[in-house]
Amino acid sequence: MKIAIGLDIGGTNTKTIIASENGEILLSSKNPTPAVMEKNKDKIQNQLVNNLKDFLNEPSAKKVISEASEISGIGIGVAGLIDRKLGRIIQSPNMPAINGIALKELFEKEFSLPVTVENDANAYAYGEKWVGAGKGLDNFIVLTLGTGLGGGLIYKGRLYEGPMEVGHMTIVPSGRYCTCGSSGCLESYASGRAIVDRAISSLEKGTESLLSKCCDGNIYKITPEIVFEKALDGDSLSREIFREVGQFLGIGIANLINLLGIDAVIIGGGLIGGWDMFIEELSKEAQKRAFKLLSTDVKILKSTLSKNGGSIGAAGLLFSSLAGVSDQKAS
Repeated sequence: MKIAIGLDIGGTNTKTIIASENGEILLSSKNPTPAVMEKNKDKIQNQLVNNLKDFLNEPSAKKVISEASEISGIGIGVAGLIDRKLGRIIQSPNMPAINGIALKELFEKEFSLPVTVENDANAYAYGEKWVGAGKGLDNFIVLTLGTGLGGGLIYKGRLYEGPMEVGHMTIVPSGRYCTCGSSGCLESYASGRAIVDRAISSLEKGTESLLSKCCDGNIYKITPEIVFEKALDGDSLSREIFREVGQFLGIGIANLINLLGIDAVIIGGGLIGGWDMFIEELSKEAQKRAFKLLSTDVKILKSTLSKNGGSIGAAGLLFSSLAGVSDQKAS
């Protein structure tokens, strides 16, 4: 059995898996992404490498590796614009500290294995096509709700290798500031960061909410998970925030339907647990704004890959890249 390592480097956490060549996750782990806490690039690179070394040195990982015929390589998904040929991060709006890091060169040197690097949402989309909700579909968009908002496109059964920065299409002219440097981006209204910003700004204005009593009264420590918990408890502000997330996602999805004529939209990422809080508003808004002829049969699907979509997709892309090399050699 051949195996591959998959990494999903996100704005908050890095998720690492070992996957078989048929897409089964054999082992998984999650650690804080060092770029969130560190600005020195050398230290960031060392932490990324050391995190993987620590994972591979765990007894459970050693057992999986010992039972495999070979480690085919390392697939990496990372938030931001990617130079695929060089495996380098061009720009990561939510993690500017990692801009310019050549992940492919770094990991190939440290681990002596083939490495592929792709945008995290593109990797997620590949994972959905490979072993997820998109397995039987040829044209669909994947939206990843995490610290930011990513997008990936499967078109005619293949991964579209464009930037697909769905989170940075303008939804509100002169709207909220976005970490990419623009304003009014969809990500500023529908993402983990947007949820926290919206909660804090409302509390600063004196809005009554159960959130004001969280974190020992320090509202600046509020997380998306806390907002979700309070929404479940019936807090009006928290529920309104998730309703707003659904509304703006629906607007964005309507635009994508009108542009691409897709068959489905698959939603995944770390915030997928809040599905029931935003899906009704999302569906209503998308149906209202998209062309009826194009939107009637479009499915809005929940990811089946839990929180490992990006990492399983990254591993799948590694296998795919090696298969492509083999095909070229054979011909």
